[in-house]
Amino acid sequence: MFHTTTPPSNTGSLRRSGRNLLKLLSGKAVNVPLGLLQISLTTHLLGDKGYGFLILIHSFSQTIGDLAEFQSWQTVLHYGFKSYKNKDIPLLQRVLRFSFFLDICSGVFALIVGLLCAIYCSSYLGWPAEWRYLGIFYSCSVIFTTSATSNGILRLLNRYDLIAIQGTVANFIRVLGMVCLILIGGGLADAVGIWMLAAIINLTTFLAFALYQLHLHGLLKNFLKGINHGLTKDLPGIWRFAWNTNLNMTFSLAFKQVTTLVIGGILGPIAAGYYNIANKIAEAMAKPIVLLQSTLYPEMVRSWQSNKPSHLYKMASQITISAGVFTSLVLLVLPYIAVPIMHLLLHKDPPPETLTLLYWLAGAELILTWGMSLEPILITTGNTSGAIYAKGIDVLIFLPMLYVSIHYWELGGIGPATVIAAFILIILQAFFMLIRKNKNAAI
Repeated sequence: MFHTTTPPSNTGSLRRSGRNLLKLLSGKAVNVPLGLLQISLTTHLLGDKGYGFLILIHSFSQTIGDLAEFQSWQTVLHYGFKSYKNKDIPLLQRVLRFSFFLDICSGVFALIVGLLCAIYCSSYLGWPAEWRYLGIFYSCSVIFTTSATSNGILRLLNRYDLIAIQGTVANFIRVLGMVCLILIGGGLADAVGIWMLAAIINLTTFLAFALYQLHLHGLLKNFLKGINHGLTKDLPGIWRFAWNTNLNMTFSLAFKQVTTLVIGGILGPIAAGYYNIANKIAEAMAKPIVLLQSTLYPEMVRSWQSNKPSHLYKMASQITISAGVFTSLVLLVLPYIAVPIMHLLLHKDPPPETLTLLYWLAGAELILTWGMSLEPILITTGNTSGAIYAKGIDVLIFLPMLYVSIHYWELGGIGPATVIAAFILIILQAFFMLIRKNKNAAI
């Protein structure tokens, strides 16, 4: 049975976004403690250096995967919503076939690039020579990172509860694996195998959820029937949209995995591990807002494609103000809980520079929270080029600044560089949003 929903009012969008947020938070309420527990167990099993190396090879795999992966979940929402609402099953299936095609191609490309880089560039990535073979082995996991279409399908069908469940899978497998390794006396090679298994099960679960929901909605029937008609028939501009959203995510990497790789390449795996732990805690404090941003996309697409731009901007401003105030209040408690949490994860008192880094990173998260609606607005209103320019310019400033800061102040230079980059990004995104908004008002 093919089910659809009618375009929402502003109140309806906020309520649905809130309900979806609660569904995601239900998963994160389990996932965040699981994530912190797996950090604690892994550092207990492997020590600072072993944990740092595991983070380095995982960040490398994620970086290659994200660079290669098209953000096809955005393509599914942007091009699939109207056909879903209009019950145009053949057109919606064409969008999904195109998106799955992107996932397959990006997965194969990522595997080839990941293996080549792991074999020939490991000396520049901070990998100890004695563990190089483990990094090469783990780079094969990059093929299991292409789950964007599954993500888009569940968002389109409003199944955020399944996204929440799936989000706990990888950490659950890692925690269970680390407990087993501690009990039997496993080592680094065993831990790498557990993390590889977690990546495989994570992708498999996501795909199974998505395909089952397509089956329930009658969208798998004759799914391959129109494959000879071309991937992009009646989908004008879909290639450009896919490339632009992919480039936008490529630039976003500079604030996540690429930062870890730069730190590991210059300061080594121990420093990379400390950065990862500080960043995980800062992100956990702002996690509800990151999840809220992900629920904004479908609501913004509904508003924009229903010719309700005022609804879109009003909803975005209301959610941003609420989120900004909430995050500001939450982060006020960070100084009181930071030391106990880091002691729990590191099994010792945190180095002073790591604690200072945590406060800087939390400040950067707060800045990004106040600009959380800017990127969804840019992409939803078709201004993907503005989103790319903002991220691109920011990255061109951030990476050299990060490199110089690390060389001069080591771990202590990362925080200020991240905060400055967060300010610049929000300013640029607001600039490009206002340009497009004024341009649309003049038409």
